[in-house]
This record gives sequence, C-alpha cells and structure tokens, in this order.
Amino acid sequence: MGKILIVEDSPDLQMVLRDLVEKEGYVAFVANSGAEALAVARSQVLDLVFLDIGLPDLSGIELIGSLQRLIPDVDVVMLTAVNDARTAVEALKSGAIDYILKPFELLEFRKLLNRLMSARQSARQLRIDSLEKGRGWELLGQSPVMIGLRQHIATAAAVKAPVLICGETGTGKELVARALHSRSGKGVFVKVDCGTLSASIIEAELFGYEKGAFTDAKETRKGLVEVADGGILFLDEIGNLPLALQPKLLRLIEESVFRRVGGVHDIQVNVRIVAATNVNIDEEIRQGRFREDLYYRLNVITLVPPPLRQRREDILLLADHYLRFFAGEMNKRLRGLTPETEEALLSYDFPGNVRELKNLIERAVIYSQGERLSLVGLTSRSGGETAAVQEPREYPTLREMEKSYIQQVLDAAGQNKSQAARTLGISRATLREKLGS
Repeated sequence: MGKILIVEDSPDLQMVLRDLVEKEGYVAFVANSGAEALAVARSQVLDLVFLDIGLPDLSGIELIGSLQRLIPDVDVVMLTAVNDARTAVEALKSGAIDYILKPFELLEFRKLLNRLMSARQSARQLRIDSLEKGRGWELLGQSPVMIGLRQHIATAAAVKAPVLICGETGTGKELVARALHSRSGKGVFVKVDCGTLSASIIEAELFGYEKGAFTDAKETRKGLVEVADGGILFLDEIGNLPLALQPKLLRLIEESVFRRVGGVHDIQVNVRIVAATNVNIDEEIRQGRFREDLYYRLNVITLVPPPLRQRREDILLLADHYLRFFAGEMNKRLRGLTPETEEALLSYDFPGNVRELKNLIERAVIYSQGERLSLVGLTSRSGGETAAVQEPREYPTLREMEKSYIQQVLDAAGQNKSQAARTLGISRATLREKLGS
C-alpha cells in the first residue's frame, strides 16, 4: 500500500488533501514544517511527498535533497502558488518530479496522485518481473512440475486457441499468462480483473460504449477488448464474470465480433482470450452461475501453475530471489537466510503459495537487523502436528502475522473488503476465508 506525505502548513488544505489521499486507498502522513517532514521520513518508507514550497522553517527546495537522501526512491511533487511558477521550475531542477499550482481543483490533485502512484507500482512490478522472468517471461523454478509447465506454455504459445489457467490463489496465474504472451510475441497484453469490477461497469469497461448509451456517456469510448486487438485479453477471476455478460464473451470467442454498449454495429477484432480462475468452475456451472458452453470454449488449453507445497525444491530459490530484490530496494545488506529459517520455510505448507512467500520475505527484510534473514515463529502442519522454529514464544506465529497484516490493510481501507482484497492481491472469497480462519 502506498505511503504519501503531505507537507503543508495550512491546516484546512492539509486536512482536505489527507482525506482525499486516504479515500483513494493510500496511507497518509501530514507535516506542518520541514522538521516534521524529516521526522516522518526517518520513520517511514514513503512513496510520494506533496511538498509546499513555503514552509515556516525550511525552504521546500532545500527540503527536497534531505528527503531524497533519507529515501532515495521517493518522488516529490511541489505545491506552489501561481505567482511563484519560477520557483517551481527551480524545484524540478532540484529533484522534484512535478508541481501543481495553488489554488488547484481536487480532481486535478487526485488525477496526479493516482497517475504517479500507478507509475510507481508499474515500475516496481516491472523490476520484480524482470527478476522473475530471467529471459523473457520465464517462471522461476527448477522443479519437474515447473519445467513441465514451461513446456506446456511454449506449446500453447504456438497456437491461437483460448487458454484457461486454473490454480490456487498466489500460484502465479497472471505470470503464466504473461509468459504465454511473451512466448507468442504478438500484440499487447491487456488485463481485466473480473473480481474487482462491479457488475454495473464491467460491460462498459470490456466492450466500450457509444455516446449517449447512458447518462454519463458523453463521448464514444473504446473498451479493453478493442485495446487488446491483435494481442491477448487476460480475464482474471473469470468465475466472477456476471452471467448476463457471458453470452457476449462467448460470441467474441466464437465469431471474433462484439458490440459496444448502446451500439448497433458489430466490431471485428483479433483477440486471443486467456482466462484465469481459482474457483471450481464445475461447481459454478452446477450452481447456475457459469455457462457450460462458455467453459468448454475457454477450456481448449488448460495450464495449471502448481501450489508451492508441490514444488518444495523451489522454495529456497524463490526466497533467495525475493530477499535479494527487497534488500536492494530497501538498501539493506543481507547475505542470505539463517539455517533455522531455511528449515522452517521448507517445512511450511504456504497456503497462500508464492504470493505468501513473497510477502513474508518482504516483511522480514523490513524488520531485519543482521546480515542473515531470520524468520521466527514460522509454523507448518504435517500429520496434524505443528512444527516451528524454536524461538521465544513472545514472537507471533506466521498465521498471527498474516491476520494482523490483513487487519491493518482493512483498517487503512476503512473496512472496505473489496479495496482491501485488491491491495492484498487476493479475491474477496480468499479474504473472507483468511478472516474466518
């Protein structure tokens, strides 16, 4: 979750911006002065700082360098009055990435905030992906099941048939889809998360709409199907696609045509459909929530990324990979895992799979002190008994850490479970399971 610092000595503007940032799903910190801003920067790993040039104790321009020395990766946006535009230019030369002139519209501020945070997330994910893929979009792992999966992906990439990726949460279904796209070497890759888009907007997002199709349709807009023309449309959590839209997707697959919302003409596209799900589609069909004919059209080729417990020989390789990445991001010198941690990782079942391992290593790096990474209180269940790293019991178990982390995300999201699930990278169903466990 992104962390934003607002450095502004006007209490009213500070409160308005803080509320806006929090409503957008980020964690907000505020400071009235340069000294307070530096205190926050010493205690938090910030993503973005909105910095007023005119502070009571320090010049905002002087503060840019101090902030970036404390957090080299932080982005700084200057807040400056219209009549001080020359100072804004000086701020850009000093390391700020943008500026916004006061007074400004809150819509303008929100767009800038989300654009910058989206860019940071994309860049961060690209760095992770570049490590994970090695050459192209390769999936990390040398276990027999992973070698077999890469072979199946290579076979699927050579044809145009739809692909259904089935697997547990956190196994890397999107990474499989991107590996398929990389292997095919054709067109763009467009992702649609059917689990986070509401039923009322998903049709317009997918298929676009004509001007006047509904109240807010002020102009004709292309949907993501058209954006993906010539490439891959990845439908994540396909089991959540509303039943009413499934015939339209079926027609797209069978005839390569569709109509925009409010449209009367068919539009021809050349799109390969790749879908993913972590639910039992057979059960969804029995319950009348998923069309059987659509399932058969999607399920021409099936790819199944294995759960981490079925590829234990890859656990330490993955752990070392994420350790190196996050240690580099946080400027920490870590030379590997302690022997006790390696043993604990190998004995743990990882119900959240690779995503759980990744998040665990990231949290451990954040709190690490020595040269080797140590995880304490890690538990696994085998034969009904619990094994754990033998550390003092005042340390929380992995389950307790997970629940605490989820609760923190929920609190930051104002108890909005859909938003919390998106932040955690899991489905609402998985979130409910984890809250109930």
